[in-house]
Amino acid sequence: MTDRSHTPKGQRARARILDAAEAIIVTHGFHGASIRDIAAAAELPLATVVYHFARKEQLYAAVLHEIGDELVATLDRATTPDAFVEALVEWTAAKPGRVKLLLRELLDNPMRVKKAAQLPLAPFVERAAALLGVDNPELALLHVVGGLSYVIAAWPTVERIVGTERANRLHAGYRKTAVAFARRALGLEDLHGSRTAMSARPSRARSPRAQDHR
Repeated sequence: MTDRSHTPKGQRARARILDAAEAIIVTHGFHGASIRDIAAAAELPLATVVYHFARKEQLYAAVLHEIGDELVATLDRATTPDAFVEALVEWTAAKPGRVKLLLRELLDNPMRVKKAAQLPLAPFVERAAALLGVDNPELALLHVVGGLSYVIAAWPTVERIVGTERANRLHAGYRKTAVAFARRALGLEDLHGSRTAMSARPSRARSPRAQDHR
């Protein structure tokens, strides 16, 4: 960040820019978002946006880092695999826009990711894998995150298919159904809903941050 970004006024402007950028990128994708449109949405001069973020790539990276930091903070509050599942489901329900943005990032930017020196979601994946303590935890995590994300992205289409009344009932049961799916995918309960031995006790794995403070 620039020196101006550290002042209270600069921090407020930066937050407005990031909020506006996130909303536009969710709708139009990285390539469909322009700095001019972001400045207009943030109700700030174009020069102010360019001062804080000289290039659109820098602004987009800052948005991704904010999401990554939020996911890590969510994970830091979870001390068991069950708690992680509950927290992840709650996050997807509360932040559907961020879920869609991450899906766009995975689909639209394989070359950018290939060249990136730093991946904003890496700390979340690494810590979640350590917490889960299952075979192939990264794959298990991807199955869960992918399933939850697909539901969020597909929801407008599903609502058109099943109708508003049915969609409202499905939406009301989202958290319970999503938690059950995630637990089965991670081996925390079997198909009949019985809790496995792993879900009955706290995970022995500790996040890197927790290990650093021992």
